[in-house]
Amino acid sequence: MNTQTHRTCIRMSQEEYDLLKKKSRAAGLSANAWLMRELERNRPILYREKETRAAIAFADEAGRDINAVARVFNSGCGTAQQLGFSVHRLAQVVEQFRQVRKLGYPYAV
Repeated sequence: MNTQTHRTCIRMSQEEYDLLKKKSRAAGLSANAWLMRELERNRPILYREKETRAAIAFADEAGRDINAVARVFNSGCGTAQQLGFSVHRLAQVVEQFRQVRKLGYPYAV
């Protein structure tokens, strides 16, 4: 039984329609099935959201700290404590983005 109960109209040029048909045929799907699959794959980019901007700013700050440690290591003077600090900062960045995802932004960049 078909569970699709709503219809919509999409206006497109002949070239766009030809591209839709070409891509759906290549995927072995009807045009409708291909469009539905593409809707499921759509990943919104939420870089304008306040929470995501804060996480990016944090990542930038942590990146500067990690780069400073890398410069010290490249000069031959790095310590295990500095390396541990860099790993800790990177873990903090991962946690910041994990928290953003929990807010309902699974594809936050």
